[in-house]
Amino acid sequence: MAAIVSMIVFIILAAATVATVIIAVWTYRRNAQAQLRAAQVQLQLSALGVLQHYLDLAVEHPDLAGPGDERTIDARYAWFAVHALNTAQTLQALVGQHPDWQRAIDAIVRQHRPYLRSGAFVCADFAPGFVDHLRERAPDLRCADEG
Repeated sequence: MAAIVSMIVFIILAAATVATVIIAVWTYRRNAQAQLRAAQVQLQLSALGVLQHYLDLAVEHPDLAGPGDERTIDARYAWFAVHALNTAQTLQALVGQHPDWQRAIDAIVRQHRPYLRSGAFVCADFAPGFVDHLRERAPDLRCADEG
């Protein structure tokens, strides 16, 4: 009789242990998913902050924000264009895999194609992957640092 009681206690303890492990794994997975969602939201918020800063600068300098294809590349415009392209590169790194963000990135690049074509753009100041992206969007890109 003691052996039967001992076996029943063992089965109950084993079942409780298995149930505890299952609950622990479920809880861990749920928390990991919540943390991943929170991290994704934080990336989106960071990207919004970066874009908002650029847009604030564009409102502050409307003459530099929409240069047109015949824009003269003076020091002020070069400063603004480099800032815009740094914004695009940062957005590409943070949220470039999202199509909605990719459209915003491409819009920034498109606005500053005159700068990219001018030969004033220093490709070495940017990540190689981003420069490749720029070359796709502006095939006539000319780098200042390409002999």
